[in-house]
Amino acid sequence: MQPAPANTAEPNALEAPPMSQGTPQLSKLRVPALDGLRGIAILLVLFYHSVVATYTVSTALRFVHMLGHLSWSGVDLFFVLSGFLIGGILLDTRDSPRYFKTFYIRRAFRILPIYTAIITAYVVWLIVVRVQHGQWGDSSIRQVPLWAYLTFTQNLWTAAGWTELMVCGVTWSLAVEEQFYLTLPALVRKISRHALTWILAIVVVAAPLLRIAIHLIFKNGNVADYVLMPCRADALCLGALVAILVRTPRLWNIVIRRPALAYWAAGITLLGPVWLTYRRFPMFDNVMAEAGYSLLALFYTSCLLLALTAKGTVRGILHNRALRELGTLSYCVYLIHMSFVEGVRRALALRFGDSTRPTHLLSLVIGIPLVLAVAKLSWNLFEQPMLRRGHAYKY
Repeated sequence: MQPAPANTAEPNALEAPPMSQGTPQLSKLRVPALDGLRGIAILLVLFYHSVVATYTVSTALRFVHMLGHLSWSGVDLFFVLSGFLIGGILLDTRDSPRYFKTFYIRRAFRILPIYTAIITAYVVWLIVVRVQHGQWGDSSIRQVPLWAYLTFTQNLWTAAGWTELMVCGVTWSLAVEEQFYLTLPALVRKISRHALTWILAIVVVAAPLLRIAIHLIFKNGNVADYVLMPCRADALCLGALVAILVRTPRLWNIVIRRPALAYWAAGITLLGPVWLTYRRFPMFDNVMAEAGYSLLALFYTSCLLLALTAKGTVRGILHNRALRELGTLSYCVYLIHMSFVEGVRRALALRFGDSTRPTHLLSLVIGIPLVLAVAKLSWNLFEQPMLRRGHAYKY
């Protein structure tokens, strides 16, 4: 199982904090710092798969591995961002007569075009595997079936112990998000904001309890804890709670007037990731399932608050042009980075022999720029036109 989801919320549907009751619809405003935060999330993912997840005997690199031990948790930052962005869109449009229709059509235009291309690549990959068995991988009889990807249920199969090929191995997180967004729109539409706040808070508390129960009862429980939507709903719900917070002027104005609060929250919640890094708990460890995922979600929620309120150096970092550009491209980068880099590595190994270190380094030198170039082309020629078509449907 490989970590990493890219945030799939619509890039132009970013939130801005309300300063008064007269603030326009927030989901139509833009906070550039959130693009930067998304860029940090995909950088964590790239760092994990490119550096931390690779074997090394170098003392210096082993120290880097230790410091980046939790870089796989870019997935949690993406979940928090997704809960915030999509939750905000739903809150701002809850009274629209075209609420459900427009939401799901826009989601389809955002998610499905590239996702469909990846599934097509998956089918081609299976053909290559059967033809080049032993060179490009193995086709397992316990492989997640194709129809699971078409219904966004691949995470259910992964939780049951089935395996995925690399070309689709990261798509479990899309399944988590899409399953969450089958329930959140109805809740936002049907119940009061006060009741919604309580429900989201209850889910935040219940998710780690559910993870504990699952890993105690089921043999493959810790993997299930990582990939099942109810088990990861705490991060998504924390993001949605922040979306409610910025739409509650009385409370949000307190945060705005006291910017030190966000820094204190970030400093206190940072203690969790520091402890998890120091103890070096594996991704699927019991401690991670019981408390680690929630500690990470709380820290990334505080990072979200910082992005919405920060000034000075933090604001400058998050407004960095290159970081924001990377954040814009993050969805495609997320979907293709593992298969592209690994494909380059295996091609080099077939041509020059599998001398692990040189082949791996060269695959990064070639693969990462290739991923970024393809993602840029995808954004300009494919994703942006699809988003414009989606936004032709109005709430």
